[in-house]
Amino acid sequence: MLGWVCTTPIHAGQTDYGVGLSLTHNSNIARVETNPQSEWTQALMAGLLYQENTIDVTAHVLAQIERRHFYRHANGDDWGGFLDGAAVWTILPRQLTWIVEDTFREVFLDVTAPDTPTNRAKSNALNTGPHFTFPLSSTNSAVIGGRYGRYDIENSNSDNRRYMAYVRGLHALAAQSTLSLNYETTRVYSAPEAQFPKVLREDSFAHYETHSGLNGTTVDLGATRVARYTDTDLTGRLARLTLSKALSTQSALRLALSDQISDTYSDQIAGSAVSTAPREGGVATPTATASGDLYHSKRGDLGYVNIGGRFEYTLLGYARRVDFETLDQDYHEGGARFTWTWVYSGAMRFNATMDYGRRTYDSFDREDRDRNVTAGVAYRLNRNVTMTMEGGRVERQSTAPSSSFVDNRVMLLLGYSTGPLYQVQSRR
Repeated sequence: MLGWVCTTPIHAGQTDYGVGLSLTHNSNIARVETNPQSEWTQALMAGLLYQENTIDVTAHVLAQIERRHFYRHANGDDWGGFLDGAAVWTILPRQLTWIVEDTFREVFLDVTAPDTPTNRAKSNALNTGPHFTFPLSSTNSAVIGGRYGRYDIENSNSDNRRYMAYVRGLHALAAQSTLSLNYETTRVYSAPEAQFPKVLREDSFAHYETHSGLNGTTVDLGATRVARYTDTDLTGRLARLTLSKALSTQSALRLALSDQISDTYSDQIAGSAVSTAPREGGVATPTATASGDLYHSKRGDLGYVNIGGRFEYTLLGYARRVDFETLDQDYHEGGARFTWTWVYSGAMRFNATMDYGRRTYDSFDREDRDRNVTAGVAYRLNRNVTMTMEGGRVERQSTAPSSSFVDNRVMLLLGYSTGPLYQVQSRR
């Protein structure tokens, strides 16, 4: 494993680089019910994390590449990439900014199949454009803006480009509270062979936001209309609620509720670092699929977080219903996640994660119950080098024939990072 040191401040920004080498053994690499095949996988990864927060630019970029070699040739050797970044350039203070957001990652090809190398495809979502603010008085202002976006999926007919414009009227209720009326319109052009090659979306909603220290509340209420030129129009509610309540200096309670029409592109952009895009607000990440289909999502999340002490832990629970407009894969699901970290010393920490999820498909007779347990220890050999050992078990019990499986996994990772910003780990 080779590494280099380069922590460089650039215009009040900081960059940390790192490389890592891992060896993983899976008892069931294809995650099948019968005739499981074990596999040893070597992964070499390199990446960086850049942050900048100045008067002119706010930016956060996490980028990584990874090469995998499968010793027993259960899968072909491959390369993978990951990018999660966003930047806000202030051209004229309090008047004009330019926003760039981009995410590059792998998404599922089939939402019903297990997470394996053959069930993933590379995707990229880009969003960029200007944001103008016109002060009308000491408490009122008008905002107009536009965005150009692209969504590209490897070997897919769901690629599309989109043009979005919006107008907002803002009223400052207090120093930390605002109320606004919003109208957004988006025209989407998909590949000619797509189900709906042209779509026009219109969102009209009121937005309320207030923040006080660690406490915060955001509320969106309105409606969505989607015109599909080869089919009838689609209408639905747009409702989002996010609450954060600090219980102490170390703990907080979070609640998120949403009812809206969405798509994979919007989910990915909204989840990018320091993104300005509206989102569902969930505390657990939904499954992203290689599809350009619209879907109606109803979701509720509740989370408790305790961080900052020697023992850190989070407890998350969620429930969600997804109704696709064209795909025959509607489902409802619920689950919970528990994470625990013991900071044993400045050089060593133990961690454990337990996930449970149940998904029931409404379009056909199938229910999947997934359990994922992982435990490990990270030991910092010196200021830059960290060794991580981890073991886990992934299990699915399904009512569908030949869809249940158990995969036991052990992993050893040696990582080198120039600073605390970048953490070496697989992001596939």
